[in-house]
Amino acid sequence: MKLYIISNRLPVKVTKEDETFVFSRSEGGLATGLDSLQISYEKHWIGWPGICVDNEESKEEITFRLEGINFHPVFLSEIQIKNYYEGYSNSTIWPLCHYFFVYTLYRNSFWQSYQEVNQLFCDAICRVIRPGDKVWIQDYQLMLLPGMLRKVYPDLNIGYFHHIPFPSYELFRILPERAEILKGLLGADFIAFHTHDYMRHFISAVERVLRIDFKLDEAQLGNRVVRTDALPMGINYGLYHNASSRPEVRRAIDRTRKFFGNHKLILSVDRLDYSKGILHRLFLSFLIPLNDDIFLFFFIFA
Repeated sequence: MKLYIISNRLPVKVTKEDETFVFSRSEGGLATGLDSLQISYEKHWIGWPGICVDNEESKEEITFRLEGINFHPVFLSEIQIKNYYEGYSNSTIWPLCHYFFVYTLYRNSFWQSYQEVNQLFCDAICRVIRPGDKVWIQDYQLMLLPGMLRKVYPDLNIGYFHHIPFPSYELFRILPERAEILKGLLGADFIAFHTHDYMRHFISAVERVLRIDFKLDEAQLGNRVVRTDALPMGINYGLYHNASSRPEVRRAIDRTRKFFGNHKLILSVDRLDYSKGILHRLFLSFLIPLNDDIFLFFFIFA
């Protein structure tokens, strides 16, 4: 019995250097958060390997090397990355879910590509899935996928986790494909969110758009029950707690204390994204007088 984790990106990144494919660990919170997952199932991962390749020979080489470590690549073209990932996922869904409607960009080509790529993922799963296996779909790039899989495998055990906010109905209803998105998500047996508010927003949208009634956190759809819950994603506490006792970490702590003195230090590590509040923190750092005992110190990754 296997668990297939499905995400936009694999936890490994493939690049090409001097005509040779190089495999390295992916950055990102999703891969980091799931990497330490302890389960009794044999774990497999399906996703884009981070590189666009045109010829079949290269695809076969990448597939052979990745499948040796239970990773199954879904190859996407540059135009699909532009329209599905940079377009519908990150220029339409991302700002809408983060309440930055003013940044929302919509084009029909984005939506067409989003459907196309979700179908590619569905086809990739169908090639490897076996009776008794479980599928766990990750995040907003693949919201149509649960429904697509349900049509092919009516009895498949499907879970979905939404890693970003789910907006209130007043904002979500602006999305032209709101019904299609909700129907896609309801293909899952279990749908989880970080907070109870996000879960309630989803339920409200389903009830008002699709006219499907939830009883607390459950809805009856034909002969199956769809459950929702709020399950905030945590960290590997043991890994970080034990790191503080390592000699190199202790030396870094001593250097930091010598530099900042006996002050409270607030550290933040973020991508260069408008949803991270970078401008607000710069304002807080340089334009508002702070207590002399507090330092704001953050890294920004472009």
